[in-house]
Parts: sequence; structure tokens; C-alpha cells
Amino acid sequence: MKLSSNIVSRLRSQGHFMAIHLRFEMDMLAFAGCLDIFTPEEQIVLKKYREQNFAEKRLVYNERRIIGKCPLTPEEVGLILHAMGFGNSTRIYLAAGEIFGGERFMKPLHTLFPRLENRSTVASAEDLAAVTADGRGLLGPAVDYMVSLLSDIFMPTYDGPSNFANNLMGHRLYYGFRSTIQPDRKALAPTFIDRERSRSQNFEASVRMIMQKTPFGGPHKRVHPESFYTNPWPECFCQTSPETDEHRCPSGNFMEVLNSQSSSDVSGVDESSTGNARTHSLNSKQSKLGDENI
Repeated sequence: MKLSSNIVSRLRSQGHFMAIHLRFEMDMLAFAGCLDIFTPEEQIVLKKYREQNFAEKRLVYNERRIIGKCPLTPEEVGLILHAMGFGNSTRIYLAAGEIFGGERFMKPLHTLFPRLENRSTVASAEDLAAVTADGRGLLGPAVDYMVSLLSDIFMPTYDGPSNFANNLMGHRLYYGFRSTIQPDRKALAPTFIDRERSRSQNFEASVRMIMQKTPFGGPHKRVHPESFYTNPWPECFCQTSPETDEHRCPSGNFMEVLNSQSSSDVSGVDESSTGNARTHSLNSKQSKLGDENI
């Protein structure tokens, strides 16, 4: 918890920030079967990993992508954010492991958004030593989880079998409907494919239209296959005007209590850092992310 607190404090010292769970690691790409964008040598590595770790299954890249089963590439993430109006001064914390394909795939995102951070660039040498210490293999992802929980905006890039992203979205929703950008990969796929084939017209307008239909972390009806852990609304929420007393919110300012509880999750992070996403729209946060040149 102290390590998460240190990282959040350093990020907060320069203003607001966004966290992105960039799920573009070897295990997820092999699981999803999205191989065609890689070199023949890289495809061999992914196929071997899949054979060793997952059940045999017929997976065709174009078929998988068009139904939204491929993780967003780093470039696609950048294009979505750019289309939504985020500027190159936006500060982004990347919650990710080793990106498969390395700089070749990261360069387009870094060009659009040069202020990229991760725990290695924000944490001190002492903090990093704690993360890499023997027997602490899960500490890094745990730190990323807490930093993402307290970010002003969170964006998952693949929420299929990813417990990290799914649980985090539910956690943020429970702690006051914190802003979350949740791309609809299935809806976006045709737009990205048209762009790659030089057939796109009004690409950014198309992306914005698709993204406007997403809930942005607000309360919304849970629809299959969305899980209870991703969206615990309304079962885990009290009501100010309930039909029965059992669902009534406690007396007093219960939102202050909720914000206080979320603040205490990471010691040393004051209450103002968590905010109240019920009263702050995504647009206002987006404006702050740009206006403060973070």
C-alpha cells in the first residue's frame, strides 16, 4: 500500500492523470489468437506459447477481430483518445507487463501521447527493488491496480477474461462511479479496418460516435456477458428514494463516508485525490487533463 501511495503522490504532484490497462502481452495475444499483425518469427513464439498453455481451437485473426475478440493495439488506443479530444499533454500511467513486439508497437502511441509513465518510471529505486524482490511477483500488478483505481480516468483495452480490468471497473463504479473509458472493440473494428485499407472517411467522427454510446463508468443495466464483478449496480448500491426501506441509503452524507473509505485504501493519498465521479463528468476531467498540461 505504501508503494502505491508513493506512486500516486508523485503522479498527483503534477496534476490529474489517466491510467490505461494495456493488455498487449504475449499470454493475452496468444490466448486471443490475434497473430497476423506480427512478424513470422513473432507468430511462431505466440503459437508455441498457445500450444503449451491453451486448448487447441481454430482461431482466424480477421474473424476474431471483427467480433471484438482481439486486444486493442497501442496505436488503436492512441487513436481513440485522440479522436475523443485528448491532447498530447495528457499524462498517462500504463498498467502493463512487457509489451509484445516492443517499441515497434509502442511508438505510435508514444508519438501521440509522449507523457507516458509506468511504475518503473515513477517509482524510486528503493520502490522498484521492493517490486522485483524474490517472492513478490504479484506486487507489480497489485501496485498497478491501486494506481488505476485512484486515477482520474481508467481505460481497459481488453476486458474479456481479464480479472484485473473487470474487477477494477466494478471497484471504480462502486467507489462513486469513477470515469472509465470502455472501448467497444466490436463496434470499433470496422472503422479501424476501413482506416487501414485507406477507405475511412471522417474516421475520428466515427470513433467519437461509437464511444458516445458507452457508459463511461456511470450506472447502467448489466447485460450478458458483463459480470456482476464488472458491474455490481444496482445490487451493491443503496437508494435515496427506494421502494422498500431495506434499500434506503443511511442518513447523513453517505457520499462523504464513501469517499473517505476510498481515500483510506491507499495511505497518504488525501481525499481530494479520489474525487467524486458522481459530480464530475468525463468532459470536465478531460478538460483538466489537457488544461493543466500534465
